[in-house]
Amino acid sequence: MGDIVVSIVAKLAEYTVGPILHHAQYLCCFNNIAGNLPNAKEELELTRNSVKERVEEAIMRTEIIEPAVEKWLKDVEKVLEEVHMLQERISEVSKSYFRRQFQYFLTKKIARKIEKMAQLNHNSKFDPFSKIAELPGMKYYSSKDFVLFKSRESTYENLLEALKDKSVSMIGLVGLGGSGKTTLAKEVGKKAEELKLFEKVVMATVSQTPNIRSIQLQIVDNLGLKFVEESEEGRAQRLSERLRTGTTLLILDDVWENLDFEAIGIPYNENNKGCGVLLTTRSREVCISMQCQTIIELNLLTGEEAWDLFKLNANITGESPYVLKGVATKIVDECKGLPIAIVTVGSTLKGKTFEEWESALSRLEDSKPLDIPKGLRSPYACLQLSYDNLTNQLAKSLFLLCSIFPEDHEIDLEDLFRFGKGMGLTGTFGTMVKARREMQTAVSILIDSFLLLQASKKERVKMHDMVRDVALWIASERGQAILASTGMDPRMLIEDETIKDKRAISLWDLKNGQLLDDDQLNCPSLEILLFHSPKVAFEVSNACFERLKMIKILAFLTSSYKWGSWWTKIPSYRNLSLPQSIESLKYLHTLCLRGYQLGDISILESLKALEILDLRGSSFIELPNGIASLKKLKLLDLFHCFLQTKNAYEVIGRCLQLNELYLYINSYAYEESPHNISFSRLERYVLIYKMYPWHLPTDMLEEHRPTRALCIDGFNASVQSFISLPIKDFFQKAEYLELRYLKGGYKNVIPSMDPQGMNHLIFLKLEYCPEIECLFDSTNVDLLQTEDAFSSLVILRLSQLDNLEEVFHDPSSRCSLKSLEILNIDYCRQLYNISFPKNSKLCHLKVLRIYNCPMLTCIFKPSIVQTLEQLEEVRISECYELKHIIEEVEEGSVDYVSSQSHTSLMLPKLRTLTIRRCQGLEYIFPMCCAHGLASLEELDIEECNELKYVFGNEKEHDLRVYQHQSHRQTKVDINLLYLGELHLKSLPNLVEIWPKYCHPRLPNLEKLICQNCPRLSNFFLHMAVIDSNLQPDTTPM
Repeated sequence: MGDIVVSIVAKLAEYTVGPILHHAQYLCCFNNIAGNLPNAKEELELTRNSVKERVEEAIMRTEIIEPAVEKWLKDVEKVLEEVHMLQERISEVSKSYFRRQFQYFLTKKIARKIEKMAQLNHNSKFDPFSKIAELPGMKYYSSKDFVLFKSRESTYENLLEALKDKSVSMIGLVGLGGSGKTTLAKEVGKKAEELKLFEKVVMATVSQTPNIRSIQLQIVDNLGLKFVEESEEGRAQRLSERLRTGTTLLILDDVWENLDFEAIGIPYNENNKGCGVLLTTRSREVCISMQCQTIIELNLLTGEEAWDLFKLNANITGESPYVLKGVATKIVDECKGLPIAIVTVGSTLKGKTFEEWESALSRLEDSKPLDIPKGLRSPYACLQLSYDNLTNQLAKSLFLLCSIFPEDHEIDLEDLFRFGKGMGLTGTFGTMVKARREMQTAVSILIDSFLLLQASKKERVKMHDMVRDVALWIASERGQAILASTGMDPRMLIEDETIKDKRAISLWDLKNGQLLDDDQLNCPSLEILLFHSPKVAFEVSNACFERLKMIKILAFLTSSYKWGSWWTKIPSYRNLSLPQSIESLKYLHTLCLRGYQLGDISILESLKALEILDLRGSSFIELPNGIASLKKLKLLDLFHCFLQTKNAYEVIGRCLQLNELYLYINSYAYEESPHNISFSRLERYVLIYKMYPWHLPTDMLEEHRPTRALCIDGFNASVQSFISLPIKDFFQKAEYLELRYLKGGYKNVIPSMDPQGMNHLIFLKLEYCPEIECLFDSTNVDLLQTEDAFSSLVILRLSQLDNLEEVFHDPSSRCSLKSLEILNIDYCRQLYNISFPKNSKLCHLKVLRIYNCPMLTCIFKPSIVQTLEQLEEVRISECYELKHIIEEVEEGSVDYVSSQSHTSLMLPKLRTLTIRRCQGLEYIFPMCCAHGLASLEELDIEECNELKYVFGNEKEHDLRVYQHQSHRQTKVDINLLYLGELHLKSLPNLVEIWPKYCHPRLPNLEKLICQNCPRLSNFFLHMAVIDSNLQPDTTPM
């Protein structure tokens, strides 16, 4: 009985005493509970900031945030806003006369908010947090140039209805090349995706020669699928399994033949489930052979629609002359509603005179094309008009020449020049430089006329496949018939009755390397013969060239050279034996044998008409002595060649007729350097000696395509007086110069090696040259023959120069460096000063990187810093004796810049500043720089043991000195408005980031890392946090 009573009493106490105690706390512990509120709020804010940072990182990785995360963030923001309002209420109550009356209810609210914030903190662990976002799919394609003309509305609607019909899984959209099939298919795909007819809509380009791997990759990229299989068969099975899941529409664009869906991995004929296919093609037969259940034809534009499109592209307005409009309407009639023809012709005639419009109309009306499909005659004639309208004859010839390259091929302009020169299209008289200028002008004309398209890089162009077809047709019409084929067996040429009339044959991607066996190729008019194979060696019969007397261009190309990079090579050396009959090619001007094992090439001595010899990437026994007797030879390309003997320099030295030379002999047998090579006529050259393939500056050569480049390892300038060496001309005229392991006792480059100032030079790199003490020395007035030096220099790289003490010893300030953009200096262990000339105008310097120069004491004078208007990146590391980045000068000096000056805005575009392991540095920038860092985004300072301040020197951190000099008591703003990241690590003596009298404004600061900075006051971290977007990466000091 007693136990029951005790139990009842205990229960009563739980329900009565507990709440009473809580209420008592609310009455008596207001200050304690209210004091916990800021801590709980700060903890939640830190957690929120951490989650936000993860969100931003996930978004940068194109990931989608989980809904639970987004809801949590919204809840946090709501609670924090309520807490903020509660804090304001606490402040008001604390000042109130009746505060005792309000504290009970307020304390209760505070306790609940603290509990809510603790709960949110506890629930901040999310798994999963985010997921990879799918590619935008059809939304990626812009609709800004799409016009749905009335005549095409029915086609558009029919396509959509066919896609809605679940019994139809294969649809064909057929029409002329250039009629707009691709554009319409994209728009229909976007609409189908919008209407959710399919879960995914994916588009892939097939092209004339289908590449199964490329088609597979285009599809899986948009499905978010990753292949783990290497074989095409394995990938096909994986893709097929994926396409059976859910519903997917595949748009296969530009289909030319029946596709093997099984090889690709496209499931078909499976009760019409899962995967639908919409293909575009120029041939109804393709639709039939692929068993399209619905075939929809895309008609040409009506007269009114064609007129609207033409007006848009020819810039015809209501204010255009009436007579011009009359001619224009007749021209539009001749275009027959083909969009590509209308756009091309309209663009061609835009801005031309009335007489030119009349002439264009006359040529269109008189044109009677033959041997082309009936439906293509008028459109072809229209595109022919764009060709006929070219006034530059070279542009017309290059246009036809471009058609020898396969569809979708990015044509390198260097190839185009070498083939064009071989055909005699450019520079029949005059220099190669003049010929190149002529070609570049012609290419620009073709691009402006939309007959050529700019490719992914400026050195390459492309041809629209429809335009290429027209070029082939025009060539045929003019008796210059071209056979350009991909994957063809060359032995089939014998069976082709029309082969005898061809002027050019180019066969790409050959799988069979046996050329014509012992049969003779009877092409008496053939001028271009090109064979390309990615894998096979070639066997050329001796009879192959017997009847090719008129050949001007002969090319055997392998894919061992990447078409994406002119200078990059994948070694292969497949066999190619040159038959004796090649000596019968008396008119051969260009010979390209790239990437082959050639063996004995002495037969080339007999090619007396040869102007361009391109052996790039090939291997052979030796360079024939007779090459020097080829008087017409203007261009010799031996880049990345492997020779078994070492006679090349001796032979090349006698080729005085050359205008262009590209030389890199990849042979370990070579010991001598090309000291005595001299070419008085050489206009362009890339000469690389004794560099291993992994040292080749391929990226730089590809990016800049220098006209004159010299890269030499182990050059011995002491063989005789360098000034008298024949190679000095290459040295002094080079745009790109790279010297490694230089010998000869020269302590400077200018004037000892070039007294003229090297004002042609754009890129200079010196590496492992232990005798060089300075780059430029203007005190040697007996040698120096110029008032300016390095006036065109853009990039300067100095590395491993063990005795370099100064970069510029130039008290007379003859070196302006007005074009310099990038300066890299590393591992120059005796360098104590860069010593920029005092009148240097570094107004284009963008990047400064200095690594491991332990004796360097300072970098810039203040007067130089004021010229750094474009500097974007500064990285300095392991400069242990560095005292000042900007040299301190006495007040009154010409280099003195006052920190209080409002006109001394410095480094306005600096975005990245990284300083690491500079042990002697006491501060980074004076205050005059801190006021000017308007673009700074990232500041990273690490392991600088003596560093006391980031901004401002010792004197500038003295508040009394500041107040005495400025007569001001107010704070000074430091506006680092774009600073997003501030990293301070292992700075044991850092006491202040900026002077105490400064007020930093860092509204975009998102990341602050402060580690191992024991003397840094929390005051400065607090100042950094105010008004920022700081993420919780701050770590204890």
